[in-house]
Amino acid sequence: MQATGSGQRHAGLTRLRFFLIGWVIVYHLNLPLHVTDTWTWLAPVVWRGYLGVDGFFLLSGFALWLGYGTRPPSGVAGISRFLLRRVAKIWPLHALALLALALLVGLAMTFGVAIRAPERFGLRDFVLQFFLVHGWETTDRFTWNYPSWALSVEWAGYLAFPLLLVALLRLPRAVVPLVPVLGLAGLTWLSLFGPIGGLNYTLTYGLVRFGLEFLLGLGLGRLATEGRLPRALPWLAMAGLPLGLWLREDALTVLGLAGAMIGIWQSELSEPRPDSLPPARPDLLLRLGEASFGIYLSWVFVEAAVVGLLRLADPGFGGRVALMAAGFAATLAVGWCAWRWVEVPAHRWILAWANRRQPAALVAPQPSSARTSG
Repeated sequence: MQATGSGQRHAGLTRLRFFLIGWVIVYHLNLPLHVTDTWTWLAPVVWRGYLGVDGFFLLSGFALWLGYGTRPPSGVAGISRFLLRRVAKIWPLHALALLALALLVGLAMTFGVAIRAPERFGLRDFVLQFFLVHGWETTDRFTWNYPSWALSVEWAGYLAFPLLLVALLRLPRAVVPLVPVLGLAGLTWLSLFGPIGGLNYTLTYGLVRFGLEFLLGLGLGRLATEGRLPRALPWLAMAGLPLGLWLREDALTVLGLAGAMIGIWQSELSEPRPDSLPPARPDLLLRLGEASFGIYLSWVFVEAAVVGLLRLADPGFGGRVALMAAGFAATLAVGWCAWRWVEVPAHRWILAWANRRQPAALVAPQPSSARTSG
């Protein structure tokens, strides 16, 4: 199996995360602002922005393979170490955002601000969301920080990952290509014959959507690191991205996203950075890609501000375009701050705390190639 290289080598995948999260945010901004009602030429791309989440699901499986394919977590200590790192990364910011939203809702109720569908903010749904199980078919309505459904299914994937990795490693070499093939076939069936058409499944069938794409990413990861994917194949698959958007075929678009992911990874391998050069200074896209998790969880606060402004007055089409641009910039800014001042420090603190308690059992150096695993 080929070495996966250093974390810097996967900077392109981290930059890809920025474009994926940007696509998702534009999609969500368009829901209240209806910019594509006038700019209809943007509709094929904007109205499929939910597929940015599918890109993250693919990346999650692929990057976890890069990080752990050659050193799978095993035994109680190894699996505990893996899960601790996942918890340290995703849960503190999620919990803080949820508590901040609860404070915001409480203040709004105190001062008599009208809240649309207040039943969305009940205790049961708060508890489900706090423990990240609300995406496990436990509720059928969006509540609280509703985009975190994707985080919930990711958490399910992290819990299953050690067993899935063992199974994938034990598969005979000849059988491995069936993993991504079956994953893509499942997505195609779900997109064409599922209850809603397309892949915009969240609280219902969201786990299925995630699971198929997670396995697709894992399978492609093994094939890619074993050098079994022809270099032309990802670029051919990338044709599915514009074609899928044009035909409104979500599974085809996901195939294009998978091709982009593999193509970026392969291109970075072909241009290794000499060890003698100093580390490159992170550029803006790289930083925003690193902050994509914070950006995603911060969107709900910007959404509240946008909806509040729309309640005051209709700004007209020009004003809606300006609000979309401002909302996009604000989401990036708030999300970057959340990443820089909450996610990163909390992650380091939890690992340092665990290191002081059980240095040998729970905390060990993270594989550098897992840095894009989200």
